[in-house]
Amino acid sequence: MIDDEELFSADLVGRRLLKVTTAWHQYAADEPSLVHLWLHLEGLGPVLFHTPSTGLSLRASQPYEPYSMDEYGSLSVIDDSPDVPVTRFIGQSIRSVREIDYDDGRVRFTAGLTLQFPDGSVRLLGLTDDLLIAHDRHLGPVEAHLHEDATIARVVQTCGSRPSQWDAWTTTGQYLYLRYGHGEGTVEQHPSESVDTCDGEESSLWSRWDDGTGGGSIALTDFLAMAGLRLAPDAEVHTTPPIDPKA
Repeated sequence: MIDDEELFSADLVGRRLLKVTTAWHQYAADEPSLVHLWLHLEGLGPVLFHTPSTGLSLRASQPYEPYSMDEYGSLSVIDDSPDVPVTRFIGQSIRSVREIDYDDGRVRFTAGLTLQFPDGSVRLLGLTDDLLIAHDRHLGPVEAHLHEDATIARVVQTCGSRPSQWDAWTTTGQYLYLRYGHGEGTVEQHPSESVDTCDGEESSLWSRWDDGTGGGSIALTDFLAMAGLRLAPDAEVHTTPPIDPKA
């Protein structure tokens, strides 16, 4: 990767986490605050997560050198700190990446990302100038304003044998193409189900994983669990009858 190159959430999908580096700023007697996070990813190198104001910015960047200056306080750089929730996922691949939106009725912006690993997930948020990492943690009143487009309102099975395939729409109307074959599952986001929209800039990869089985079929509920998605309680589900080999 080119240093300082802008990266996108889809670039992270399927990458194995090798190392975590954090940078903490401390001024005077204040408590240290997390300002930068680097995830060292296989095939990408170090990826810098930082919050210029609100939301997250991702780019290829080497970790900074620590410094200590009276005027600006000090910057401490730490590798693989056990106090940082994402460190527990070192050695695992990122299975899916989903955007987190903030909307309080007055202000709306993309606040961060949820990274899902085989053993759990972690949220990276830029709500102020500081970076917030949340794992299994309720953030209080702000939670009511955080939203992920992860709930499926309608799903149509398009292949009932091998590979398993579905067209799906989230509660916000976002179209997703779900596919499982040869033990690999993918979730792709496209403007619509039309094949003419599959290769545009508005398309991206949401999820990818390999369960190691080489299988070609999977139940919808199992697929959604692996992808970090869920069915709405009143979801409309259309299934395709299995093919009768004797027919």
